[in-house]
Amino acid sequence: MFDKLFKVAGIFSEALRDAVLFLRFNSYSPWVDKSRRAFYKIIIEAHTIEKGLSLPNPKLMFGKDKIRFVMSALSRYDIQHSPVPAHMSLGALEAYVNFHARAGASDPLLDEISRYLKAWEAKLPKPWKGGTRDYSFNGQPPSNLQHLMASRSSIRTLQSEPLKPELIFEAISLAQLAPSQCNRQSSRVHAYQDPSRIQELLALQGGSRGFAESVGNLFVVSSEICAWGGPGQRNQAYVDGALFAMCLMFACRSMGWGACPLNLAINHKTEAAIRRAGGIPAGERLIMMIAFGEPIAPETRVAFSPRRPAAEIVTLHA
Repeated sequence: MFDKLFKVAGIFSEALRDAVLFLRFNSYSPWVDKSRRAFYKIIIEAHTIEKGLSLPNPKLMFGKDKIRFVMSALSRYDIQHSPVPAHMSLGALEAYVNFHARAGASDPLLDEISRYLKAWEAKLPKPWKGGTRDYSFNGQPPSNLQHLMASRSSIRTLQSEPLKPELIFEAISLAQLAPSQCNRQSSRVHAYQDPSRIQELLALQGGSRGFAESVGNLFVVSSEICAWGGPGQRNQAYVDGALFAMCLMFACRSMGWGACPLNLAINHKTEAAIRRAGGIPAGERLIMMIAFGEPIAPETRVAFSPRRPAAEIVTLHA
């Protein structure tokens, strides 16, 4: 009895420490290095440009406010911290200009972007590692693990036709090979093919504008809370659930489908609304949504977000 009470008290204590840690080091904290905060903010906003360009039918001159923010923030950014945000932003801006040139569009902002890119060429020569790239579904599954990982990308050009349930179960069975702590297997998958329910769920998630209407198959990945106990396991549902979700996306790729992860960085009110709309039990924490399905065409365009060099993220402890 006392052991259980001690664990319950520990959960409150650890939750308080979590809150303090997040307040100290989150992206709004004045105690975090400015270059580090700017690194992530620029990447986030530059990626919205890439995502817009990877939609089935991008709107002309979309995201003007995002464009201006990226140019302004990048001008103040210390490239010595890492060149990745500059590569990503400049590549995205160049792709934006090229897209509008192909469409025959004209706007003063496009001229402003072109001048901005020209000025940056002396500081960071081309080619810039960002923007969009061509992506091909050649009808053949990935030949090995390296190919599987290298060929996965977020696909937003999906057919709306529901996939056969037996194929969906096959993909989920592959994802079940994901590791889980002590083999708990707490991950759960809720699959939806009803158009009205999918649209309701996507509206609550809020990150699929521009391609939501083409989503005919949707996963919501969750994790059962009752698999975990005690303060030390308070975050493990997210760890195991994320491992499962990644394997599920690789499974979709191996089946020849396109898939796009949709984050659930939401508050409790929205999470409860999603559970109600999706018929998901209250005892499950939501991990992410995944839109998936057959690609619209063998050839499409996807966001080409550069990855940080390994040396930037590795601390080799001798």
